[in-house]
Amino acid sequence: MANHALNNTATESVSIYLRSDEAEINLSTSHKKFYLSELISVNPDTNILVGLTDFECPYTFYTIRQGINDQITLGFNTALYPTGEYRTSFIPEGNYDIDELRPVLNALTCFIDAGIVITFSELTNKLTFTRAGAYDKFVFTSTTSCSTELGIPKSLLIKGGTSINLTSPFTMPNVINLGGSACIYVRINNLGIKNLNSKGDSDGTICKVIADVLPDEYIYYRPAEYFYFMTDRSQIREIDVEILDDQYRPINLNGGIFSMTLSLHFAYKRFQRFTREYYLTPPPSAEEDKKDALS
Repeated sequence: MANHALNNTATESVSIYLRSDEAEINLSTSHKKFYLSELISVNPDTNILVGLTDFECPYTFYTIRQGINDQITLGFNTALYPTGEYRTSFIPEGNYDIDELRPVLNALTCFIDAGIVITFSELTNKLTFTRAGAYDKFVFTSTTSCSTELGIPKSLLIKGGTSINLTSPFTMPNVINLGGSACIYVRINNLGIKNLNSKGDSDGTICKVIADVLPDEYIYYRPAEYFYFMTDRSQIREIDVEILDDQYRPINLNGGIFSMTLSLHFAYKRFQRFTREYYLTPPPSAEEDKKDALS
């Protein structure tokens, strides 16, 4: 018997309770694959609707993450590009405030070798780069992955970027951003959910969850209303779940466990309806289609 208003079939709606530590396959701490012991299957005339109705995740991922946004590649003597000097350094992963990050930056090999000293203004919330050596120009390459955190605009990341002249101190145009991820995206990779990202691509995201807590607290999903999305599956046994930050980048929960509830409802498929007076050439009716098939 149906047990939800969205369900107009004789098959009962189903809730699936998932915990990350009970996944069959662990691709990472935030990417899991679950396999159901019983196959969920519907008839060809039925759609499966899925919605995220519960989600909890600890805010145990860092502002600076290894392999994600920790790299700085700096070029100097750029008049000799592409044969100039380049240095790559990595910021140790962790949560930083600016008083902790600034000495870490000044101790990186890329800035020491380039002869650059970094200061910070609490008035503008921006970093300033000052020449302390022989080089008066430098560039950040496109492999620099912490540009958002350091306030580096994309226009300064080569290829296509411009060099920075250090004949006088240079202040970054953008403010630093050490606030961490403002939200996390919950993605179901294998159910054919057709929600779109900002580029217009369908990426399987089922929900955006606001991360309005401090690190080491729990992020809870508290929607004003629940949304359900049509899948392109008639059978479900595997569920591929991935948690991403606000820039769609992987996160490392450092041993934290997330959990969620996926609610499934079953609804009969609807036929496309046409209001014929809105068409110059009206599409054939269902009866006409049936006659053509029989002829």
